[in-house]
Amino acid sequence: MYNYGEDAGKWKRGRLGVAGDEREIKIRRMTEEDIPQVKAIDELLAGPERALSWQVGADIEVAVYRPALSFVAELEGDIVGFVLGDIRGAEYGKDVSGWIDMVGVAPRYQHMGVGRRLVETFCGMCQQNKVNVEVVIRENDELLKGFFTSMGFRRGDLINFVKECASTE
Repeated sequence: MYNYGEDAGKWKRGRLGVAGDEREIKIRRMTEEDIPQVKAIDELLAGPERALSWQVGADIEVAVYRPALSFVAELEGDIVGFVLGDIRGAEYGKDVSGWIDMVGVAPRYQHMGVGRRLVETFCGMCQQNKVNVEVVIRENDELLKGFFTSMGFRRGDLINFVKECASTE
């Protein structure tokens, strides 16, 4: 069992990352009660706002995988972002790692440091457990590649191969 930390459920406070905006953003563990607001944010990220890498809805991700290391960003009582993830066993011959399954920030709060704070919190919990953090994204997802690269992530050693077996007719 992994230590998700005594402080994992407590608020991590900080200012919204916009000059002159003194509102306080709070990062905390996600609860069942947060799922409707997480789903609402995820629905705002449809179409061109949606990351190419995460086409499955957040509510489905939560219902199927029950990610145990998930956090929300709260601003003035409203959820404005989330990160879904977990510490999982050796997949694909790799060591146990923290896996980020999905990150979402309401469009009007993007580019304000919300996603960065969420991922930093996730990484902090992984650091306490002495595991690396991994995320799988699509090759053509330039937005997420740029985001994760800016946070110190580098390309890993996994690649995937595909053989088309289904007829497209």
